[in-house]
Amino acid sequence: MNSKGTTTAEIRIMLTEMVAEAQALQQAAGGSVTDAVAGWLGPQYLLAAREKLTAADGNARFEVLRTFLHDWSLLRRGGHAAARLQLDREELDWQRANGQARKQQEFREWIQRPEIRAEFFPERSNGLSEETVRKIERELHLF
Repeated sequence: MNSKGTTTAEIRIMLTEMVAEAQALQQAAGGSVTDAVAGWLGPQYLLAAREKLTAADGNARFEVLRTFLHDWSLLRRGGHAAARLQLDREELDWQRANGQARKQQEFREWIQRPEIRAEFFPERSNGLSEETVRKIERELHLF
């Protein structure tokens, strides 16, 4: 138990509930909750900025534009960072898949090496030897 009286089990339950809630929200949003909120917030911000800009004159108009530009650049920077993160994830997925395929190809090449085949797949004769066939024929009185 920690200093606030919360046990590890209680924290585990809390985290499990948080994950379940986040998954339900993602399902409701049809993907990323952050993307859904950003998709809604961007146009709302633009409308509010337009109203403020329309009501402003002279130097106040410049300040509204300057504030809008600052906020918008921060939003764009966040969007670029999210896009970069997505590209990094896709590259990692590609590297994993490519690494798996490369390992399989290397294994196929390795298993074809004569010394490896000899060690793991010793030569076996196909079928019965002629001597064994003659013994069977004699024992069964076939010929």
